[in-house]
Amino acid sequence: MKTRNLIILPALLLCAPGFPGCAPDGFSIKGNIAGDAEGKSVYLYAENAAAPLDSAVIRNGAFTLAGKIEHPRLLTIKIVKTEGRAPQPIIPLFMDNEKVEVTTVLDSLPLQYLVREYPYHNVSVKGSALHDAYVAYKLEFEKINKQRDARFDDYIAYLNPGAGKEKAPVSEGIELVTRVDLESENIKAYVARFVRENAGNAIGLHALQSNLSRFTASEIDDLLSSIPPAARESAAGQTLLARADEVKLTAIGAPFIDFLLRDQDGNPVKLSDHVAKGRHVLLEFWASWCGPCRADIPHLKEVYELYHPEGFDVVSISMDSDEKAWKQAIHDEQMSWLQVSDLRAFEGDIAKKYNFSGIPFCVLLSPDGVIINRNMRGSWMDKNLITLYGNKFGKKY
Repeated sequence: MKTRNLIILPALLLCAPGFPGCAPDGFSIKGNIAGDAEGKSVYLYAENAAAPLDSAVIRNGAFTLAGKIEHPRLLTIKIVKTEGRAPQPIIPLFMDNEKVEVTTVLDSLPLQYLVREYPYHNVSVKGSALHDAYVAYKLEFEKINKQRDARFDDYIAYLNPGAGKEKAPVSEGIELVTRVDLESENIKAYVARFVRENAGNAIGLHALQSNLSRFTASEIDDLLSSIPPAARESAAGQTLLARADEVKLTAIGAPFIDFLLRDQDGNPVKLSDHVAKGRHVLLEFWASWCGPCRADIPHLKEVYELYHPEGFDVVSISMDSDEKAWKQAIHDEQMSWLQVSDLRAFEGDIAKKYNFSGIPFCVLLSPDGVIINRNMRGSWMDKNLITLYGNKFGKKY
């Protein structure tokens, strides 16, 4: 395991009853934007919020945003550079109710959703020790994550060898995802150490909340136990605890959550009728409109044929809302296992309860219905099936 220098932040970065440094009157952000920014609209969003906290228009290269937040948190300034739903330039700000000045050049900002490593050096933020501490944490996190991304890119190259080239053996894919997993463990270890050393401040709470899905249910409980009472009772702490309770419901080590769905003939089907029956079951979340999902199906059919006789079952849960498209995809793909859906796509409760926001997404359940893997795709699936049942790939291995 690689070792990293830890970043230990001041405990008083948390705003809670009895903690000094709280600014109950709210925050203000003064922005200075160089470049072709005149007349552009600016919006300020809290993390995961649909509606903005405030908005402004850039005049003479400047704008002001103001409001009040209930606890220190990650905010995002979004500048509308182009019309429509295209990704827009963003500036992350981790702050409390305080006065902050932001200076940058519009064309130096990355676009929302297209950021692997944010160029924090392109933005000057004055007035927030919280933001400085957040940037220090993120720079170290992104350094480790970059290594994981490089290993994952190697795996993508394995999956897509190029026109006229044969795909490499199964064993090579397994070796590549094992390297990805090792780097993922380094990220997980860094976050866990950081949280334990900073459990009493806002950045530590944020680091845990934004990485909860990396941990098993028992690991989440262990990390939560390191948070001191004052931090737990703060607004940020209460938000973290509530989110942790949601994530633990379908983290590794938790029992599956039952749902009443319908098969392609309209018959009611409960997951509990098909899982926890002494066989490993893969819950495969997909949709007819999902290109990567459809691309995975030939491989899933192959491993199902190899391992179903050994005790491996599959239940495909569609995130479609169009019944006709769903049934047509089942017909086209010729999947022989159980197909179910509530036809509510991401508007239903399935994605929320199983804690995923994108597909394909695959969960492996033990013979007694406990979640034992949340990344059962591609070569990860091959690796886990070989571990459970032995190598059935023959010459392809």
